[in-house]
Amino acid sequence: MSESLDQLDDRALVELALQNRQEAYTRLLVRHKDRVQAFINKLIINSSESEDLVLMSFDKAFRNLKNYNPKYAFSTWLYSIVQNLCIDHYRKNKQFFVSLEEAQETEDVNPEDVLIAQQQKQIMENMIARLKPEYAEVISLRYMQHYAYEEIANELNIPLGTVKTRLHRAKVNLAQIIEQESKK
Repeated sequence: MSESLDQLDDRALVELALQNRQEAYTRLLVRHKDRVQAFINKLIINSSESEDLVLMSFDKAFRNLKNYNPKYAFSTWLYSIVQNLCIDHYRKNKQFFVSLEEAQETEDVNPEDVLIAQQQKQIMENMIARLKPEYAEVISLRYMQHYAYEEIANELNIPLGTVKTRLHRAKVNLAQIIEQESKK
């Protein structure tokens, strides 16, 4: 190839990666790793967990590269993966996020952990607040209040398909917001 990989756009690198060109994977990783790391670091204070999430994000993206739609920016697709992994991380570690009020009442909780949890939750809430109201509402119900799809449909009195569509669109928009934040 006469053209340097550095000069190729993401879509071209994805095409090469799908042809099992290892250097294309490496270039995508190098190109996006710092911004993904910066985004995750804003949400996850524990550096070892943050590093794990970065690696998991790229692992998941590369394993699912065949599902990438070149009609959209690779970074948008990647950030939707990163965002979903962060949300999953929050769910698994919800002792900071779900029972924050209870944690503040408990005497043996480290106040620094409570403050960190509040800051992380606030960052996510600020990003969600930038969505259209109907998207913010479904994202909040699904990921902050842990409603099932059917519960969201019942709560909002909308069809299940509409819930799924709004969640999908909300995730895409949230990924764009995340990408903008990571560039700051």
